[in-house]
Amino acid sequence: MKTLKIPTTFLISWICISLLIACQKDKEEVKALPRNSAQITMQGKPWNYTLPNGIPILTQTSCSTCWAERLDTLYKNFLFLSFYRYYEEKGTGRFDRNNFETLSFGAIPYKLGKFELLGAITACRPDTIPAARFYTNEYDVGKDTYEVLKSEKNYIQLTKIDKATGYIEGEFTMTFIRTRKGSKSEYPDTLRFQPSHFSAFIGANE
Repeated sequence: MKTLKIPTTFLISWICISLLIACQKDKEEVKALPRNSAQITMQGKPWNYTLPNGIPILTQTSCSTCWAERLDTLYKNFLFLSFYRYYEEKGTGRFDRNNFETLSFGAIPYKLGKFELLGAITACRPDTIPAARFYTNEYDVGKDTYEVLKSEKNYIQLTKIDKATGYIEGEFTMTFIRTRKGSKSEYPDTLRFQPSHFSAFIGANE
């Protein structure tokens, strides 16, 4: 009985093609991690929409641990999260992007859970209670300032954490009362954020 001999070059080619197909399959199955995103609802309306003149109103998300983590690793156990609503005016120089609303959260424990928001954002330190603030501005000029309305239920909840990548997901519900009014403000004294959702990477600002 004769033994079937397979040419060495054919065998090597077959192995290479098989490995290439396997690598390509693995590459296709790897899904990119979702980046920063936010679906925010204020006064019953979404933050992201397009104006009648075609200019889109967009949201930028920034997430970080406290700057003081360089001094003490304890500070890594707290998150700072900000959402900026903006529109772009092309060709206006360094003010192409106009941030006109900012919603910020401070001293949020870096762990799964639901955290009540009771204070105003103050110094970056571990004993600061979870806090939030909302303010409006026009370019670099401040207008309205809002703080948590403590008689309402205000919370932020972290529903998913991946400490290997710094990825987090969560939701929040907030009610604010105005503490400072801009001279030309058209905002109400009380602002309500209905259930809103977000995802973010620590250290990412996008």
